[in-house]
Amino acid sequence: MFPRHLAHTVFIMPLRITVLGNAPESDRELIASCAQHLCAGAGVEAIVRAAAPGADEGPTNAFVSYVECSADAVRDAFARLPIGTGERIPFFQRVDTPDFPAFLTQFPVFGTFESPLSPAGAYTLCTSIVQHEKFMEQNRALMGEVVKYRKQKHQLIKIGTALSSQNDLGSLLAMILAESRDLVGADAGSIYVRERSGPGKPFTNQLRFITSQNDSVDVAAKSKEFTIPIDQNSIAGHVALSGEALNISDVYRIDESVPYKFGKNFEREFGYRVKSMLTVPLTNLAGLVVGVVQLMNKKRDPARRLTDQSLVDWQVVEFNYSDEDFVRTIASLAAVSVERVQLHEDIQQIFEGFLDSSIAAVDERDRVTSGHSRRVMGYALSFADAINAASDGPFAKEHFSEARMRQFKFAALLHDIGKIGVPEALLTKETRIARGEFAGVLSRFEIVRSQILFGNTDAQPPWDSVEALDEDRAFVEKLNRSGFVGDQDLERLSRIRDKRYRDSSGHEQVMLGDAEWEALSVRKGNLTAEERDLINSHAVSTWRILSKIPWTSELENIPDIAAHHHEKLDGSGYPDGLRAEELSLEARILAAVDIYEALVSQDRPYKPAMPPDKAIGILRFEVKDGHLDGDVVEFFVEKGIHRIFFEQSPAAEK
Repeated sequence: MFPRHLAHTVFIMPLRITVLGNAPESDRELIASCAQHLCAGAGVEAIVRAAAPGADEGPTNAFVSYVECSADAVRDAFARLPIGTGERIPFFQRVDTPDFPAFLTQFPVFGTFESPLSPAGAYTLCTSIVQHEKFMEQNRALMGEVVKYRKQKHQLIKIGTALSSQNDLGSLLAMILAESRDLVGADAGSIYVRERSGPGKPFTNQLRFITSQNDSVDVAAKSKEFTIPIDQNSIAGHVALSGEALNISDVYRIDESVPYKFGKNFEREFGYRVKSMLTVPLTNLAGLVVGVVQLMNKKRDPARRLTDQSLVDWQVVEFNYSDEDFVRTIASLAAVSVERVQLHEDIQQIFEGFLDSSIAAVDERDRVTSGHSRRVMGYALSFADAINAASDGPFAKEHFSEARMRQFKFAALLHDIGKIGVPEALLTKETRIARGEFAGVLSRFEIVRSQILFGNTDAQPPWDSVEALDEDRAFVEKLNRSGFVGDQDLERLSRIRDKRYRDSSGHEQVMLGDAEWEALSVRKGNLTAEERDLINSHAVSTWRILSKIPWTSELENIPDIAAHHHEKLDGSGYPDGLRAEELSLEARILAAVDIYEALVSQDRPYKPAMPPDKAIGILRFEVKDGHLDGDVVEFFVEKGIHRIFFEQSPAAEK
């Protein structure tokens, strides 16, 4: 009965018409029939309902008033209706005569009609309502585009600023994806980054899936990185290969003539239906694709979650040209930033590789303590992690940020870099007197032995018997292998030093020279005072070497932290004699873990490895002597940090 030339009018919500007053049943049925015919082709429901003025019946698209056509009655009706009635919401008033009542000019009346309605009158009334709603829909869409444009402009500035300052690739990609989805109303999205064959190396033909986001299903728990080839088979691979964006309205209706296909693994794993998809390449200044951003399911209502198929069918629409243009703009900014961040990470990897090589060079020169620096770094970083996890205790207010952690890591790793300038003979010294030199000492005992046995000298040998000679020889050999030298040992060694014998030329010789006496009389360890000073000079060399590196502001304290790991709280340490208040927390931690690692280490041939508990006892003695920080030592023990390497290798603790 009614024409349907408005069948292509699209409304997001049902068309609601509210009838006010006592309308004849025939009029209501006619209005409802006409409205339903006009809206049926658009798949939108038309609802006609009766209500008294002022009754809260929810939102409506038009009022058809059958209240008395008088100034007072109409005024009273408007007073009870929502604000905006007549301008935003059309108001139609029934009139009793063909003439237009003059008083109605005082009110925002959209139109008048006579009752009973004829089909033509009902059609005119409903058409006016539909046309007005169509205009309002277009106006809302236009205003939405204006708001969206302003938001995009603001977001582009914000994104550009953020992209230039972000140096973490994961955080950068997450931000790019989140902002892109937000501004085009995409429910989900993913980012792929093109692989390189190595730091600073050429690109490969592989895309690595890095991150995904989804408002409707939880993808974070199951998502894992994977790679796909850059070829014609997949949508992302095709976009990376061609360098052209793809805007697909429905991935299940892709033309069979195109080479790429939609992969359904994601849908099967997460139970998530994909419909519309926009895939845009990230192209750098050289025109090379460095990645791909893929957005899925643009929604009419960005706040809605797509929990079932019907919602996908109703809510999901195609990405428009404006969306594509905006995502292209973000992609062009993002590509440059992705490449910049990758370059930053490449430089970091190269730098860390250089540091590893430097430590390897030290380990090569000092096989005795090889691996020491890495274990000290392990203790130091575990200590920092424990501080970050602690909610109370002496370090509750301390926090190691990512930057501070990296600084501590490098300082711990490089704390002995100065040993590269220490003579190798000292670094590898295993006995008080080196093997070659000690052979000369033993040869004197052999000469005296021959003289005692064969009497081939005119002088009286310094020992009366071979047995006494061999006992002193064994004693000297024992002292040379290190260990503690007590007062009685020194007295006995002194008596040996005082002995004289005649060589084959008849010249008088000493059994021990001054240098040999000095070396064998060292109370602890195997280094003389002069040798100890040379070894200790590595702290100064560490500072001198590291201070020449142009560290960034986040790493500028590395030279001080690394060089001060031999300082003591009472100022008796070296190289600068700093006191407690002058030492950073990192330096105090490093001082404790450096001593501990040296005590428990398995690779020191001049001393046996010490059990952890005994080593902790020595650290506590150092605390009592005012050398080490008591809070550091007790935290080190309390958190079990001192056992991390033993837990990795239980045999080592035994």
